[in-house]
Formats: sequence, C-alpha cells, structure tokens
Amino acid sequence: MQTDEGSEVTLLQLNLNTEGTARPWYRRKPYWIPGVIVMVTILTLYIGAQITPKIPIFFLKTLIKLAPSDSDVVMAEGVSHLKDVAYIDGGRSNSTMDIYYPSAATELLPVVLWVHGGGWVLGDKKDIADYAMQLAERGFVVVSMNYALAPDATYPTPVFQTNQALTYIQNHATEFKGDPHNIFLAGNSAGAQIASQTAAVVTNQALAQIMNIQPSIQPEALRGVLLYCGPYNMSTVGESGFPLIRTFLWSYTGIKAFEEFPRLDEMSTVLQVTPNYPPSFITSGNHDPLTGQSVELAQTLKRLDVETETLFFTASAEKLGHDYQFQLQTDGGKRALEEAVRFLQKHRR
Repeated sequence: MQTDEGSEVTLLQLNLNTEGTARPWYRRKPYWIPGVIVMVTILTLYIGAQITPKIPIFFLKTLIKLAPSDSDVVMAEGVSHLKDVAYIDGGRSNSTMDIYYPSAATELLPVVLWVHGGGWVLGDKKDIADYAMQLAERGFVVVSMNYALAPDATYPTPVFQTNQALTYIQNHATEFKGDPHNIFLAGNSAGAQIASQTAAVVTNQALAQIMNIQPSIQPEALRGVLLYCGPYNMSTVGESGFPLIRTFLWSYTGIKAFEEFPRLDEMSTVLQVTPNYPPSFITSGNHDPLTGQSVELAQTLKRLDVETETLFFTASAEKLGHDYQFQLQTDGGKRALEEAVRFLQKHRR
C-alpha cells in the first residue's frame, strides 16, 4: 500500500511538472517572431508607398548609401578643380557647382554646364567628376551643378536653378577660363531632361513666358546640347519599363498619377522644341529602356531642321544600358566620348 501510494504521489508530481512546463505554440519557440516582423515591415512599406513616394525613395537612398562605392576621385594632372562654388547668393544649400578646367589654358574656353541624373530624386554633382575631367583634359571648362531633389523640391525648381547656374556662368566664367558666350548644356538621365528643357526655355520665348522664366543667356550664346539617356516625352515615359519611373515622376510632379499633372507638356521637350533649338548630340544605349525617348526627340528635331547628331548603337554587339557613356572601359563609352568631343569642337565659336 505504501509503495503504491508513493508511486501515485510520484506520478502525480510528474504530471504536474509536465503540465507546468507545457506552453502554448506561440510561446514555445520564438522563431516565428522575426518572420512576422519582416512581414509587417513589408506590408507597412507597401501601404506607405501607396500614400507617399517619400518612403520608397528613402529606402532607395539608404540602399545606395550602404552599397560599396568607389567615389574617391583622383584629379587628373593639368586639371584645376573648384569645389562647392555657390551659384546663388543666399540660395538653397544645394545650389552649388564643381568646376573643372585646364590649368594651363591661355584663352577662354567653351563651357559645358552638366546636370547630373538620378531620377530627379538622387545623385550629386560629384557623380560625373571622372567624365568632367576627361572633357577638361580635352580643352573644355566643365561645370557640374547640384540642384534641389524631389520629393522635397518639385518641378520646376531644377529648371529655375539651371537658369540661375547659367547666370553665374555669364557673370564669372572668365574667372575659371571660360567663355560666357560659348556655352553648352549637357545632362544624363533625368539631368538630360532638365538640360533639354532649359535649352527650350532659352530658345522658345513662349515656353519661357509660360514658366515665368527670364532666360539667363541669349540663344546665340547656347552653342549646343549634349543629351545622354534621358526622358523627353512625359506622357509616354511611364510605359517605357524603366525601373521606378512612376515613383520618380510622382516625386517630381507631386501627383501619383503624374500623367494628370497639368504642366506635363511643359516638361516634355519633344513638345517644346522649335527651329531655334540649338544643335544637339543625342545618345542612349541599345539596352536602355529610355532609348525610344531619345529617338523620338531626335526625330522631332530633325523634322524642324535642327542640326542633330545621334548615337544609338543599333548594330552594336555590345549591350549598352542606361548611362553607358560613363563606362569608359567599353567600346561604346569610348566612342561616345570621342563623338561628344568632336561635337563640342564643331559647334564652339
């Protein structure tokens, strides 16, 4: 009896201990917690991205910052560099430019004002430093400008800033061996759109009046434009398949359905060029989703009898993507640089 009672007591204690240590499924192992956090984060980002472009743009900028970068720039021998020159007194903190010019120049040289790319939301003037030095070594003054980025600043702020940068060049070009009457506008990607529209403002009085901009230079001082891989028809670019293009234009216009933006035609260079538009060098890679935009602009200019040179690599075996021109180790990149220099030399005063 005692043995049986002792056994019953022991079994009862064991059962109680077992029941006491048993936990619900959601408390047994915490492995599910990270997965739920990830799912909730993704869902939150998705919902937030439907409300404001600031969320996807923030994460895009974060990813770019975390990515490895070879941003260290080695200055070429014989090229002088002026850094962070303010082109607007008391203006925005991003209204600065970097200037590259041949140190030993003994005459005033053509000035290339370059507007960087980045979907109107990213990028910096230093991104084209290597390319600027390539042009400076070949006898040009290159001014690489910053501008206010979307979504914090929306259209048409960068166009106004580009016009203000031209004002600075007009007033100060001789200080860095530049000729204020011998100017080219250049840009890549979104910067090409800004540069091309600014050239339209300079040469299309009706557009300048609509935008309430007083052009900083006379049309004859604008010797040409160099446009790399840009969008020029805002009503069709959303269907180009370019990554995040709709988010970029939502950021820039402030309207999610950007096709409904009332000033969309102003932004579309293909609708604003006139026979007075300056000579144009237009190029894009054969594997760039935006190449159709460049082709359309070139065709429009040629119909207006504007002197236009193009480089699209339709017969090339190389796969040249967006902003291919900066890949100077490729045959396509080398050729684009050579033809751009030839274009500049041809149209300079």
